[in-house]
Amino acid sequence: MTNFESKKLTELVLYILGKTGGVDFYHAFKILYFAEMKHLAKWGSSMVPDEFCALKYGPVPTRLYDAVKEIGQPRIALAAELAQVIQYAGEDAPNVLLPKRVSDLRFLSKSEIEALDSAIEENETLSFGQLMRKSHDRAWDEANRRVNGSNIISPISMAKVLNADDAMIEYIEEQMQIESALK
Repeated sequence: MTNFESKKLTELVLYILGKTGGVDFYHAFKILYFAEMKHLAKWGSSMVPDEFCALKYGPVPTRLYDAVKEIGQPRIALAAELAQVIQYAGEDAPNVLLPKRVSDLRFLSKSEIEALDSAIEENETLSFGQLMRKSHDRAWDEANRRVNGSNIISPISMAKVLNADDAMIEYIEEQMQIESALK
């Protein structure tokens, strides 16, 4: 993960925490997932510099999940960065993340803020079970059913869940090919 990607991911999370006043990391992850889907379907581009994996309780941004688990004792760079700007609420709410500062909006585009705001509004007050059911969509199911393969959720599948048209799907596929060739 590049330094820019780490900062971008940090600012995305800080934005969510700032708008909500703090949420548990399960809600933060699902809000990111739904915002990513919205951005892919409308603009054809990813906003979250992480891969979403299909886990038992729904999609999870892999690197972010690993980093959040380490905030108390960071061993990876992203966890160390997050630990400077995010804290756990405490013993009464051990999974709730609180921001230590406001997000730096220079890292977020207007379209990303729009997708985040929409995803926050739709999902902030949902229960764990409601979020789990909602996030167990076709994209999650496709990745979850792979045998001896990756459980990474395809951006194309995510866009299809929100009924992106054929032209948008083709555009996303082309962008993924370009990114792959540049690596």
